[in-house]
Amino acid sequence: MYLEFWIILAIIFLIGELMTGGFYLLSIGIGAIAAAILNYLQYSITTQIIAFILITVIFILISRPLYRKLNRNTVDKKSNTERLIGLKAKATDDIDSHKIGSINVNGEIWKAISDEMIEKGEEVEIIDIDGVKLKVKKLDN
Repeated sequence: MYLEFWIILAIIFLIGELMTGGFYLLSIGIGAIAAAILNYLQYSITTQIIAFILITVIFILISRPLYRKLNRNTVDKKSNTERLIGLKAKATDDIDSHKIGSINVNGEIWKAISDEMIEKGEEVEIIDIDGVKLKVKKLDN
């Protein structure tokens, strides 16, 4: 009677795991599969529920170190624009506090702003990001 319930529950959580990737739903799905097997072997519903809970908890405890290992460094990774901070570039337009200019960074053209007057051709350093513009300062020579 409960076999279909456990199978449907397992499928729902396994599909949910494919969408999230945190290993929690996978653990619940494995627990539901274990309960379905016990149901097929005609164990009592109490045994099925206890097995479901125990298997789920065990797999959560086992999968957490694996999840951390697979996802180490992801919290500290910078976005593509944040990686530009500190890089040197060349002004392709005049830039000052009243005029948005542009700079060439590794062959890419970016909009740039500055608190100081920067003339076309001067070397600059990227110091911050302001929306979609890079904030720059003259390169200290």
